[in-house]
Amino acid sequence: MKRGAASASSQGEHDDSSGVTALVAGIVHPLKATLEAVRRTILSADPAITEGVKWNSPSFHCHGWFATISSHKPTQIDMVFFCGAKVRANSTVREVIDDPERFLTWPSNDRALLSFKSDADFQAKLKSFQRITKQWAAYQRSYARMV
Repeated sequence: MKRGAASASSQGEHDDSSGVTALVAGIVHPLKATLEAVRRTILSADPAITEGVKWNSPSFHCHGWFATISSHKPTQIDMVFFCGAKVRANSTVREVIDDPERFLTWPSNDRALLSFKSDADFQAKLKSFQRITKQWAAYQRSYARMV
């Protein structure tokens, strides 16, 4: 799932598909197939999205780190969306993400969780997940232009 022509060494930690592949290969989880589908879906949402291992989890970068897959709970896979490692008190991401189904939970104004409890749950939320990921990547891109 290597993205673009640049090597991992020239792009750094946020373009390390081989590292993510190795990490995922070692994960033992009842929803591992769902985790792999989540990974494929987020990478296909925008050509600017790359991946790397951050916080010992598959993580995604688009003009900054913005998403991490958490497999810590044995009953679900969580997609954690955020606006960088540090909390942005003035973040407007919540205002621009279209989530009419209210699949997202918001622990803060710049962080959201989308949970998948089974493959059927993932399939039911897939279109919304794709839309949310595209919107979050676009927000990252617009924020990067402002700073």
